[in-house]
Amino acid sequence: MTKKVVPDFDYLVAKGMDVKDPQTLFDKLTLQMNRVNDDNLKQDISPLFTNRIFIDNWLKNWRESYLRLLDEYKIRTLKELRNIGIHQDFRTDTFSFVYWYTTEDGGSIRIVYNLSEYWIIFGEGNLQIEADKKLEEKMDFRSNGVSSRPTPQDKLKQYATLFYQKTEKYFKKTNGVMLGDAIITKVIRMTADNLNQKEQIVLNKSALLSCELDDLLK
Repeated sequence: MTKKVVPDFDYLVAKGMDVKDPQTLFDKLTLQMNRVNDDNLKQDISPLFTNRIFIDNWLKNWRESYLRLLDEYKIRTLKELRNIGIHQDFRTDTFSFVYWYTTEDGGSIRIVYNLSEYWIIFGEGNLQIEADKKLEEKMDFRSNGVSSRPTPQDKLKQYATLFYQKTEKYFKKTNGVMLGDAIITKVIRMTADNLNQKEQIVLNKSALLSCELDDLLK
């Protein structure tokens, strides 16, 4: 919870749980917390730690820690898509597709897809999908440098449409509710050399087209 972990909604659905209201999920978790027997919990976690003093202290405070961390979770309800920022970063050789949504409480959240420039530069990344014309007026193209090779905006619009579709599918699953202020994907690569699995994911085009937003998260 300290890392603001988002529940695996697909797993919960497979278990027969209604995931359309994350607040209800947390309420159920809080009720379950009160059913936990500390003696049984101690037996469960003791094999995981060698420091017995740490275990004793943790058991004394874990409910307070849970309630404090629970209060820090921000549950937001989406209102509408405000704009799409498409940024080329020459330092990291990536493109970021940032979807800004307004929320019912007057705030905003963002969904960020990080994509290796290889998908845009090389033909292997060509998509056979039509860019959504309605999204184009919301797109803002930026970069932190210049290149002798022009950036193919038509291709970027196709990827912006693809990622928008994944985002909308995700929020349909959660009934437009989100935990926290941002969801950020790993860097989506098409080559596996020097792959950092914590920060990056390697896919082919077929997998990129069929995967869901959940599959791309850190």
